[in-house]
Amino acid sequence: MTTLKRFAAASLAFAIIPALCAEARCPGNVASIRLRSAGRSLIVAPVMLDQTGPYDFVVDTGAQITTIDAQLASELHPKVLGATHVTGVGAYSQAAYAELELVQAGTYSMKNPLVLVQDLTQVRQIDHKIRGILGQNFLEHYDLLIDYVHGILCLDDTKAMQEKVRGARIALAPPPFPERNVPFREPLILPVRAPDIADQPLLLELDSGIDLPVIFKSGVQSPHVSFIGRSEHDRNADEVRQAFAVLPPQNIQVGTHSYRQISFVTPVAAGKDIPMKPDVDGVLPTVLFQSIFISYADHFAVLDPR
Repeated sequence: MTTLKRFAAASLAFAIIPALCAEARCPGNVASIRLRSAGRSLIVAPVMLDQTGPYDFVVDTGAQITTIDAQLASELHPKVLGATHVTGVGAYSQAAYAELELVQAGTYSMKNPLVLVQDLTQVRQIDHKIRGILGQNFLEHYDLLIDYVHGILCLDDTKAMQEKVRGARIALAPPPFPERNVPFREPLILPVRAPDIADQPLLLELDSGIDLPVIFKSGVQSPHVSFIGRSEHDRNADEVRQAFAVLPPQNIQVGTHSYRQISFVTPVAAGKDIPMKPDVDGVLPTVLFQSIFISYADHFAVLDPR
């Protein structure tokens, strides 16, 4: 099951979530949730679990299921339902299904949510305060705004934000396999033009839990490709991680917005045993934008470019 990724080791050189004097507000007077940054691109929000906490959770539009660290699970004792595995951008590891009584972010809550229990050691190396990942099975119930400039997360189940958010609405691409019966929401996919890579628009997943754009293109042979990281197999954690190579900078177009000299990475051949996401051509980090509005129900996004 494709549910989550490990976060790329290299980082985009963006300064996010600055300290502001004035309290930022969400469009439509929606209550805001204060975010903090972790590493160079992760955004972290306070989350209550079973009326305990708050705990620091990464807000991740690319994770299908909310995840709690195994150590936190040992303290909360959620109802364990069975074993599974997770795959993502260059990672494969073991996890377990469990059920909590309540997950709450800001004024919004979800009863009896399905969660993953997983060792998040790699994520916690970025920030030891992180205890979990807030995924799509929570976020999909709302219109969502991530405002990197003001450092806030906005959730709305009334569509009040839609009336106030300005900018072109970019339709999310339909899932490549609509006939497939899956229990979780399909990825948030945007068509992106990258003429130096492909003649047709690439289908890239919008992902707030990664910091580098990724193209799933194996076997890259170019003197201009440089390598970051290496393939690893951690026997103790039953985890495999993929090495990536940096492609030459690309010019891309997303909706009406053009971006120049964007550096993509691509998996290299050493990690052939790591499954990649079959539904998309790659991943587009939301940190590329000043803010991003996503309507899960109405299937569109509004981007505010940097």
